[in-house]
Amino acid sequence: MRYDTKVYFWKDGTGKYNPVTHKHEKSIQLTCTVYANVTDLGLTNQVELLGGIKEGSKTIRIIDLPPDKYDFIKIENDAHKYRFVSSLNVSKGYAMIVGRDNG
Repeated sequence: MRYDTKVYFWKDGTGKYNPVTHKHEKSIQLTCTVYANVTDLGLTNQVELLGGIKEGSKTIRIIDLPPDKYDFIKIENDAHKYRFVSSLNVSKGYAMIVGRDNG
């Protein structure tokens, strides 16, 4: 198993209203960057673990525990944001299932 993909843990910062643009601007902070083994979650495993098929589900395996506080995850060479769904019991390291964020 290769830990060859960078995974970025992000935290949403407090935002402020900008009266010039009439928008609420949020700042995001990079909490942690780790190398991980990232794979797509197969259809059979999705039905067993999640009770249905969820598009964009991935399994992320890392050596240490992730940071305590983060809001979303971005994966190297992938434009989507991912949110934590579940964790798995593994003998070495830490594994979690993430789902694509549609919002």
